[in-house]
Amino acid sequence: MSEQSRRLATRLRAVRRLCGPAIVFAFVLAVTLAATPVPARAVTPRSGPRVSTMLPEPASGPQPASVAVTALLAAPKPGTGLWYWPVGTETFGGWSGWLDSRGSYYHIAQDMPASVGHAVWAIGDGVVWKARSDAGGYGPGGSLGGVMIIVHTTATGQQFRALYGHISGLRYKEGQTVAAGAVIAKVNGCAHLHFSIHPGTVYRDGNMYAGHVPKSWSDHGGFVDPVKFLKTHPRLIPYVPPPVPWTTIPTTTAPEDYGAAAGAAYWTEEGLAGSATFRFDLASGTRSMLTADEVPPPFDVARYPALLLPSPQLGFKVGDRLPVIIASARHDTPVWGAAGRLTGVLSSAAGRRFGGGRVRLERDSAAGWVRVAAAPTTSAGRVVFAYVPPRHTTLRMVFLPPSTQPAARTYLTTTSVSVSLTPHVRLTVPVIPSVVRRGHTVAVTGFVTPRHASGSTCMSLMFQRLEDGAWITASPRALVCHDNGVRSSYRRLVRFATPGSWRVRAVHTADGAHARTSSRWRAFSVR
Repeated sequence: MSEQSRRLATRLRAVRRLCGPAIVFAFVLAVTLAATPVPARAVTPRSGPRVSTMLPEPASGPQPASVAVTALLAAPKPGTGLWYWPVGTETFGGWSGWLDSRGSYYHIAQDMPASVGHAVWAIGDGVVWKARSDAGGYGPGGSLGGVMIIVHTTATGQQFRALYGHISGLRYKEGQTVAAGAVIAKVNGCAHLHFSIHPGTVYRDGNMYAGHVPKSWSDHGGFVDPVKFLKTHPRLIPYVPPPVPWTTIPTTTAPEDYGAAAGAAYWTEEGLAGSATFRFDLASGTRSMLTADEVPPPFDVARYPALLLPSPQLGFKVGDRLPVIIASARHDTPVWGAAGRLTGVLSSAAGRRFGGGRVRLERDSAAGWVRVAAAPTTSAGRVVFAYVPPRHTTLRMVFLPPSTQPAARTYLTTTSVSVSLTPHVRLTVPVIPSVVRRGHTVAVTGFVTPRHASGSTCMSLMFQRLEDGAWITASPRALVCHDNGVRSSYRRLVRFATPGSWRVRAVHTADGAHARTSSRWRAFSVR
């Protein structure tokens, strides 16, 4: 008999002498229950996500398959939008989808059917933002389960967060880079993948793991229809250039020495009176004959390929392999710290748009042109960049054709006309007492962003007095900047001799770095 058994027998004899058989039975039952293992309860850790918005989901659908078979499946080929769809299918009939009703909640994801153990693929390149195996509501029956949130980027540069839920065997940790089509996990016992997309960075209630949101939330917590999003925001845009445009130039006799340069075609014809050289403007179609002292420029054969017309036609045709990219700024004087929106349109010389053309945004610097960003054009030939200018900045767009181009669609690198962005500074409304005594000196103060060097005199105060219903401008008062190492301020002592209703605002003059800026008015009275 073990030492533990001997101690238990001694206790039983003592209890029998003192309390009788009934108490002995109760004592034995209590000891037996205490020694019996009890299944652990599923407790969400304090640091874990909330569970109130991930409602239990049915695990109906495909029957469990062999994990050894499904977990080793190769990544599927890209589907719509050139995304690698998470479980290899775009068909989800009968499964809970976007905004399906769950009582007072909406389902804000697409459930994608898959057998238990089926591989889950990353839809595109990205960086893991959240990865955990103890997320509330993501296990069978609403228990703890696996979830991963990856930050992906669309072809146009838009970032979004994709949530892969009801998973196990997570292969990546937070902060790691994931390649498109990589196996990131496998489907857990819920027998489907819960997939949602949030294109923003702020979650309405701070719960990035939400699978359901109240129906009262008109914005659905910032989540969007994941299937629609992937189908309308492609991962890649195929490069589809238009055919090189050609201009046909008929001639009277067989052309000689034909070619083009700087927007015009040239050729020579032999006639009864001798040879003559002609010029044809490719834009207007105007034809003219060169004088005896005029000489055609060297031909630009890289840009303008030239071919004779097939017999019996007389003449030749000229192609133009230089695309046109037009860059423009929606607002060329954004507020300091805010992004300026630049739009580019890429087309052939004939005006036909490029789809998937790679465009690079560059800024001018003392060292030359520096790369800022790059993005492909949409199928409509448009590309949009957002740039925050720290000061006056000159930018341009450059089209970079791929190294391998389709036949009859071979184009050259081209550059847009430069565009300038000049930010406004941020001026606070001047601070001055609401009532100023006539003849007394008061201080007018405020702040300016970005920081200016102490002693700068690029600002002034503009005062106006109300007279007969009209604001009359007084002489401006110059301001001197002060910088304390943290922020810049302005201050000016003023004195008023005329009573009445007044107002004041700060003005920053235009300089080489910033655009002219005015603050809002501050009203006060002089008595």
